[in-house]
Amino acid sequence: MNLTINSMKIPRIIIITILITYSICSRAAFGQDLESKIKEIVQPLLESKKNMSFAISIYDVNSETPRYFYFGQTAKDNNTQPNENTVYEIGSVTKTFTTTMLVMLERDGKLKVTDLVQKYLPEGVTIHNFSSTSPTELYHLATQTSGLPRLPNNLLNNPKTNPKNPYKNYTEADLYTFVNNCIPDFEPGTHYQYSNAGMGLLGSLLMKAAGKSYEELIHYYITDSLGMTMTSTKLSTEMQKNLASAYNESGEPTLNWDFGSLEGAGAIKSTLGDMTKYLAFQMGKIDKLNFKEGLKLMQTRRFETDIPNTAIGMGWLISESMWDRTIIWHNGGTGGYRSFIGFIPETNSGVVVLSNQANDVDGVALEILKYLNR
Repeated sequence: MNLTINSMKIPRIIIITILITYSICSRAAFGQDLESKIKEIVQPLLESKKNMSFAISIYDVNSETPRYFYFGQTAKDNNTQPNENTVYEIGSVTKTFTTTMLVMLERDGKLKVTDLVQKYLPEGVTIHNFSSTSPTELYHLATQTSGLPRLPNNLLNNPKTNPKNPYKNYTEADLYTFVNNCIPDFEPGTHYQYSNAGMGLLGSLLMKAAGKSYEELIHYYITDSLGMTMTSTKLSTEMQKNLASAYNESGEPTLNWDFGSLEGAGAIKSTLGDMTKYLAFQMGKIDKLNFKEGLKLMQTRRFETDIPNTAIGMGWLISESMWDRTIIWHNGGTGGYRSFIGFIPETNSGVVVLSNQANDVDGVALEILKYLNR
């Protein structure tokens, strides 16, 4: 079975979007009300049926109060706009939760970021080295420099894999079989290579180090403290009731995704209200978790990526834009959703964009950030 899974990745389009020089807006455009400007950005996508809905929150330059904007419909023909509690799959934005918990576990003495991956693998499972002198560390998984491929080959080549819900039946045994048989593509810590397999493995290793499930970890370390009551890898009854329907690129209904043993790569579902709290936390606007030093560790440029002017920290991508701003960001995608979270430290501005159709929202987010930083 030759399966190509195009979601759960950093789309190439964002490379172009970040680096192009935006047209110089007129002073009149700059004077527009923010809501009118955002509507101007999203309306063509709604009318062309590229996106079923948008739930957007922003922190304007140096503002401590977020603003929320909602457009489109949570399902075809229901005429119901999303709201602060509408649930979306956030896909690969989950990876920033995984790396946040890695650093928190180190703070709590449960592990070290530089620990060898082998230390946490079950008996009989070996992660192979590209060479005999370069073992793989947790740090390499967190910075996407482990040399592991984008997806496990025993997921891609499994005839039972359903392209509409590809990770559902991928078990822990499957993950460790993959690890036991995989030779990394290069020396760890020498190249960037985006890997759902690597981040999924990191999530699994964190569970073993902490003795908790991934769901328990996100509640213990992040969501409970931040008051994120509608964020989970599993849909509660309340979340299911508020779930926006999933649509593929063509606007056809599709399945929600389950993540099996690769939860750390993309399993989280959340709402705009909760993700705005998470954005504020990552921007350092709130410090309920006593984690400002941890944020600095995660958001420091560590390895240059194959994206021009972009480096990776621990989970976060860090881009130097053509408009003299540093953008710290991640996007996400599943079979029926797209997401983006990003912020500009120099101006203390940020944005979350959620949509329930599998067409990128990166351009929307970047246009908003550009407008905020005009």
